[in-house]
Amino acid sequence: MMPRKKPRSRVEIYADIMLAIDRMGTCDRLSRLAMMVGVPYDRLLRYLNEMKRLGLVRWEPYHGVYLTSDGMDYIINAQGNRDRLAINLVSLIQGSVRTSA
Repeated sequence: MMPRKKPRSRVEIYADIMLAIDRMGTCDRLSRLAMMVGVPYDRLLRYLNEMKRLGLVRWEPYHGVYLTSDGMDYIINAQGNRDRLAINLVSLIQGSVRTSA
């Protein structure tokens, strides 16, 4: 029996979404993005709304998803490395939780 892979954290999924959008340039087919990232469509919508609130993506239903300049900066600072990107996103999320509380 093969050992199960550890489930991805929300931050790792955010990083996967951002890197997939970066690879595609823009995404107007959310079902394709959901498949690339490996999450159900409804969950992808929830993540995109959360990422929009964090200022990482621009997204309007039926108009596509784009990385914001802040989102691009996070990818550039992480040099495209998923693990480094996830670490940087943790500090962003923790900062937004503190400011909203």
